[in-house]
Amino acid sequence: MSKVPSGSPPAQEGETAEVMESVSHTLEEWRARIDELKVQAELAKLDVRERAIKQVDLAQNVWLAAFSKLSDARHDAAANADTLREGFQQLVEDIKKAFEAAQAVITRG
Repeated sequence: MSKVPSGSPPAQEGETAEVMESVSHTLEEWRARIDELKVQAELAKLDVRERAIKQVDLAQNVWLAAFSKLSDARHDAAANADTLREGFQQLVEDIKKAFEAAQAVITRG
C-alpha cells in the first residue's frame, strides 16, 4: 500500500496514478506503432532502408526516453499530476514527430 506524503492530499495521489496509467497506455500504443513502422522500414527498398531505419530508431529512442521518465515518475510519490501530464504530452508530441519523419521516409521511398 502506498503512503501519502505529508502535505499531499490523497486526491493528488489518485490523480497522479490516473495520469501515469494514461501515459502508460499511450506509450504502449506508440510502441506498437513504432514496431509496425520498423517492420515497414525493414521491407523498404534497399536505398530507403538505411534512412528509414535511422528515423525509426530516433522515434524508438524518444519513446525509450519517455518510458524512462515514466518509470522515474512512478518512484516520485510527490509528483504533481499537472506537471507530469504536461511533460508527457510534450514527450508524446516528440514521439509523434519522430514517427511521422520515419513514416515520411518510408512513404517517399
